[in-house]
Amino acid sequence: MALSESGLPYAKIDTRALYFTHGSIPQEILAKRILSSLISSLPSKGKPRLGIIEALSSIKGLRLSGIQVEFDKKPDLAEILETINSWGERSGRRVLIAFDEAQYLRLSGIQYDGLIAYAVDNLSNITFVLTGSEVGMLHDFLGLDNPKKPLFGRYAREIVLERFTREQSSDFLEKGFEELRINVSSEELERVVDRLDGIVGWLSTYGYLRGVRKLSEKDALEELFRRAEALVMDELSSLISHSRRYWFILKAVSLGNSRWSSIKEYVEFKAGRINDAKFSHLLKNLVKYGYLKKTPKAIQFPIPLSWRSSRSLNLPPGKFLTPRKLFVMYQKNIRERYRFSFQNFSPSHSPFSERPLIT
Repeated sequence: MALSESGLPYAKIDTRALYFTHGSIPQEILAKRILSSLISSLPSKGKPRLGIIEALSSIKGLRLSGIQVEFDKKPDLAEILETINSWGERSGRRVLIAFDEAQYLRLSGIQYDGLIAYAVDNLSNITFVLTGSEVGMLHDFLGLDNPKKPLFGRYAREIVLERFTREQSSDFLEKGFEELRINVSSEELERVVDRLDGIVGWLSTYGYLRGVRKLSEKDALEELFRRAEALVMDELSSLISHSRRYWFILKAVSLGNSRWSSIKEYVEFKAGRINDAKFSHLLKNLVKYGYLKKTPKAIQFPIPLSWRSSRSLNLPPGKFLTPRKLFVMYQKNIRERYRFSFQNFSPSHSPFSERPLIT
């Protein structure tokens, strides 16, 4: 469900836009966005908006004018969240705070993950919704499985946008182009569906490039795969930084190893012994991130390569796969969006926007 359809007061912040605008995510700017977005989500004439404004007016150094927020001194985000939580408790409302592209929160000198952990532990009327297109980086920021990170051990509901079926993919594109009053042949739709394999984000991006930016089919696909390559290279670089064994697991599967035991044997031959629990954890991560698929009979890549052969990955023994070669394997296997909620919440996406949104 979209935030606006939840019936709850909410704030939605595009952290990527903040980062690229300011080169960081300053606490003051983030506080302003949270408050102005929250106030905007409430009816302009009614008790809820008057109530939240009255509650926020108790914070020293904070000035409100409509939905405009100014600070006379450096804001205390913890105090602001506490005030929002108290208002929610008094009014019987849960407040949603959504960070789109939340992995960018890590690119500042402030430990926003620690602040979220504090709120999760102490502010029961606030629910955080964190979304991200760079799955590995989002996991790295949250650190739910990392004992050294503030959010370790906290309950989080994780939602992944699954691939569309062929029928859903074709219907999604067809209806999107109809809304834009653009005629696209059934043959083109078939070709695009074949290439994009039901990945929601890329279907949406193709619709945007083809229908809004008016690119040709060929140019739209080339631009889409260029974006995909950059995303996969960033994803894998982040993932491999945690363990080089990820490289060898992927290489083992690319060479035709499909059993747990044969993959582990290959990894140990290349990178040394690893206990079963650690190896299973690495394998589970690759499945979770969408790079591998586990079936009752085999571990494999989720989709067959259609326009480049996996044989191109047969590198000389002992050499690492480069990000570009790995992109050949995974360009059609990108999990476009991950959503984490520290309460109960559901995802949505916006057809043919430049990227999926939760509005």
